Amino acid sequence: MRFRQLEYFLAICEHGSFTAAAAKLYLAQPSLSQQIGALERELGADLFERGRSGVSLTPAGRVFRPHARAVVDAIDQAQRAVADVVAGHEGELHVLTIRSVASGVLPAAIARWHERYPATVLRLHDYSHRRDLEAAVREGRGDLAIGPRPPNWEGPVESLGFEELVVAGRGPFLEQAASAAELRTAKWVHFEPEQGMAEVLDWAASALDFTPRVVARVGQVAAALNLAVEGVGLALVPANAVPATWQAHVRPTQPPLLREITVYSRAPMAQLTARFVQILGEVTLPITSAAEVPSGAVLR
Repeated sequence: MRFRQLEYFLAICEHGSFTAAAAKLYLAQPSLSQQIGALERELGADLFERGRSGVSLTPAGRVFRPHARAVVDAIDQAQRAVADVVAGHEGELHVLTIRSVASGVLPAAIARWHERYPATVLRLHDYSHRRDLEAAVREGRGDLAIGPRPPNWEGPVESLGFEELVVAGRGPFLEQAASAAELRTAKWVHFEPEQGMAEVLDWAASALDFTPRVVARVGQVAAALNLAVEGVGLALVPANAVPATWQAHVRPTQPPLLREITVYSRAPMAQLTARFVQILGEVTLPITSAAEVPSGAVLR
């Protein structure tokens, strides 16, 4: 049983004859008769009584009509619902990311999204470690992910730019960068292993050839910042995660450390997903473009 056959059946009911229905459908009458005949054979019953003055429904046809109408209406509603989602008139978009990006990078893009598509719902799911983020994308828990470049990723990946990693401590500091020699002798506020920034600090220590002298471990970037500003030890944090009022308590490293931020998914991005990626390219994100990466910077 085909959807078109149901439409043809209902058109005949509405217009009262095969001739009128065929004209309305822009279909040759023999083709219409052939389709209805195939439908009747499949159902095992005549749906119409044919006469010189037109057609009328048989008992089987009268029973069949409301069900055919319900199917056609349901498909029409489904098509309209999908069209509304594609156009951004309704629907949900699930964005997966890591916590520092959720608070430090995405707010401007999310605000632009809701200006443009106010009837949609954007659901933001954040993870403390990049490995958890990548696993969630592989398992299909979201429509797209925004975070560090995933290694050996088989789906589409687009670079958004690089976030700078800065050293926080008891300031205020002058403009000078933190040298590797200073970092070697400092006390450090490290992160718990399940927090992705633990891996980042270990990478930075390897890149700048120092071993952190750990005096505290925390599970959140905000906690690391607080302890660093109080003088417990230095902390390495994304620059975009530092509140404006605390900018005097952070400084870059020498050489600069930057981490690439990407948007990626399991399959080609379409509909709402592609629209959000487009917005990411329209707004000014608090990250560094590839063209603006400082000479000599260490990239991750």
